[in-house]
Amino acid sequence: MEAATTLHLTYAAGARIEGRALVIDGVTVEDRTVVDLVERRLEQGVSAEETVNDALEIGARVLDREGTAAEVDFVRREFERVSGDVERAFTDRARGVSEALEKQLEQFLGRDGGAMTQALDGHAEELTDLIGKHFGADRTTAVQHQLRDVVAKLLQESRQDLLRQFSAQDGHNPLADFKSAVVREMTVSRGKDDALMEKLGALEREIRVLHEARRGQDELAAEVERGAAKGRTFEQQAYEALDEIASARGDMAIHVGDERSASGGKRGDVVIEIEAGSGESRGRIAVDAKDEKLSKNKAWAVLNAALVERDAGFAILVVASDDRVPSGREALQEYEGNKMIVALDRESLDPRPLELAYRYARCRCLMARERTLQVDAAGVRDAAAEALSALRDAQRIRSSLTGASNSVDSARQALDAMVQRVQVSLERVESLIAAGDSAATE
Repeated sequence: MEAATTLHLTYAAGARIEGRALVIDGVTVEDRTVVDLVERRLEQGVSAEETVNDALEIGARVLDREGTAAEVDFVRREFERVSGDVERAFTDRARGVSEALEKQLEQFLGRDGGAMTQALDGHAEELTDLIGKHFGADRTTAVQHQLRDVVAKLLQESRQDLLRQFSAQDGHNPLADFKSAVVREMTVSRGKDDALMEKLGALEREIRVLHEARRGQDELAAEVERGAAKGRTFEQQAYEALDEIASARGDMAIHVGDERSASGGKRGDVVIEIEAGSGESRGRIAVDAKDEKLSKNKAWAVLNAALVERDAGFAILVVASDDRVPSGREALQEYEGNKMIVALDRESLDPRPLELAYRYARCRCLMARERTLQVDAAGVRDAAAEALSALRDAQRIRSSLTGASNSVDSARQALDAMVQRVQVSLERVESLIAAGDSAATE
């Protein structure tokens, strides 16, 4: 804190109190600090009168605080003086009381001549007997033994009361509701478990049945792969292809399968009734589908039996691939004027070879039935020869396509050209037959 500065004030008329205000007339302050303060506050926009008022108010509060501090110091000094006197008086009195109390305790509890010591010495034997009687470890009537017996008895009674309380079925048992709820839930849970076990048993039986059915299906599939069932699957595919081809020409394909013919035989899986879709049948073609490779003799036995048992004019043996054509025979080659073998690949199911064989067999049946027709025999013969030649060329090209890896596109184009030649030749034969039929009708 800065040292106080004495202000040099000059009063022209003096100072006086008017009401709640101090009036000072003609005051002149010659202190440099005050002058500098007024100048700085003037620069800050504070008037000289306001600065002087603030200085006087601050000074008055400082003077008032210094007077209060002086009074506080006086009170503190007086309190310290009085408290010192009180402390000395209390110490002296406490010392006297302590000495008197010590003398009295010495008289009552003194080791040699104290009243308590003398009383205890006089009753020492009696006190020893009482302690031995009531607290001796070898006495059954000792207090600790009695306490032990009482505690054991109380524990036993408490245990029995607790058991009776918790085994009660009425409101005395605090766990009666909980016990009943637990029993009820356990009963319900046992019922649910029994129902679940029954459902699991039923499900297990169903799973066993499904496994057996699946095993049966697997065995059936294996049987299909091994034998006749597999042939019937290929037989259905051949029938569907023939049905679509025959329907387009007004013919009717009939899947006879295992049905016996009038003669009692079952040869021939499919019978095609020529023009039966619009009227009376004009010929029959028997088709037998095999998903296995037959020997030459077996294949001829099947075709001859199909001709006889199905009363057909032409028989076609359909095999599942080119490598299943009987040895010594060729596909799309007419044999004995009424037999032909054709391969229907079961993977691609390309119907064109089957359609060509069917159309050729259809022409042969119509020509054999209408022997009295006036047709161009030479033209029919040439067209049929051209068709067979084209069929053989198509078969050779198909065989080359099977083993070829290059120039597939060009070979396929050549095959399509050969197929087109066969179709043109067959259409020519059909037109010649139709022209002869028309002439016969006229």
